[in-house]
Amino acid sequence: MKILKYICIVDDQADLRFLLQKLFALSYPNHPVRLFENGQALLNELAHAEVLPALILMDRHMPILDGYQTLIQLKQHETYQPIPVVMMSAEASLAEVRALYRAGTNSFVRKQVDFGAQMEMVSQVGKYWLETNQTE
Repeated sequence: MKILKYICIVDDQADLRFLLQKLFALSYPNHPVRLFENGQALLNELAHAEVLPALILMDRHMPILDGYQTLIQLKQHETYQPIPVVMMSAEASLAEVRALYRAGTNSFVRKQVDFGAQMEMVSQVGKYWLETNQTE
């Protein structure tokens, strides 16, 4: 499978998914965004995908299959290991963040409540994972 330049946003909050989609579209219009409400929906899509995403931005706390369990499944699957996964959470203890890194997350960011801060987070994540970092 070839890694293409689309972005997966995985979060149970529909309004945040929509906002992140719009912010990525403004900053990175050449990178389509696919939205998922939980980790299971993402894994179901990837199982049938002909191409892989360039980036997965995923919430830590979600129903059905949370971000931590999804991350573990992604990193155990050889095909998905090269996909950069950025975990996000509004509330995460230092122990939780360390556990995410041990499980294989490539980065962790705090969810932002302010629009400007959210835009800055999208800019920083996109700049590094879509422009600077090379996975191919």
